[in-house]
Amino acid sequence: MWKRSVFSKNLSLTAPFFAKTGAEQPRYRDVLKNMHRDVFDFVFRHPPSKGIHFEIDKNSLPILEEMRYGGIFLTAHYGNHELLGYRLAELGLPLNSAAQEQKPALFDKWLQKKRTFKGKCFAKKIETRHLIEFINNGGLFAMLADQDFRKPVKEQCKSEFLGLEVHCNPLPAFILEHRPNTQVFCGYLHQIQKAQTLFLKKIPSQNFYAHYHSWLENLILENPAKWYGWFHDRFLSASF
Repeated sequence: MWKRSVFSKNLSLTAPFFAKTGAEQPRYRDVLKNMHRDVFDFVFRHPPSKGIHFEIDKNSLPILEEMRYGGIFLTAHYGNHELLGYRLAELGLPLNSAAQEQKPALFDKWLQKKRTFKGKCFAKKIETRHLIEFINNGGLFAMLADQDFRKPVKEQCKSEFLGLEVHCNPLPAFILEHRPNTQVFCGYLHQIQKAQTLFLKKIPSQNFYAHYHSWLENLILENPAKWYGWFHDRFLSASF
């Protein structure tokens, strides 16, 4: 079955973490069911229809206001992260999500259209040399931060996630190295049937990856079947 071997390997690697916390690991069919539902919503119910109730967690409101002045926003393959980007753009945030060009070109064009709000695509690739300029202009740089980086990284880009060492994308560290006062946020979109709630959190810029992974681990322990990293090789650096 689809990526069953990858799923099983990830369960085996993270088994000690779940045993330590006393939480149950997810079942393959539950993760697949959730992912199919979120993909269906993105393909056929996006942009979100008027029938979907959307609200912002009350504790997240002051954080949302801070995000309007730019910074770094870290999210994850947890829940419907595609709809999350649209909601943030809909709220008027100066957002640009890191994105890679997809193949074939026709699919990439369709995807960019889905990632567009009021004629502006909020998920375009930014060259590293333009990142600082983007931050200087009050931009909010967003990225999926739960992917295991495949190249050698500096010590500040290593972290522990679900009990395993992972190598993290160095772009946020690059921004903070040049602009140390940049604020760092994380968040996700919680959805139950036709109700969506946006949850946001501000984390310290010092050791931000450790804080980010702690936040994500708590979400996964709460509902491990909503994290779609189970279907990807997220822990290859554990064998380096």
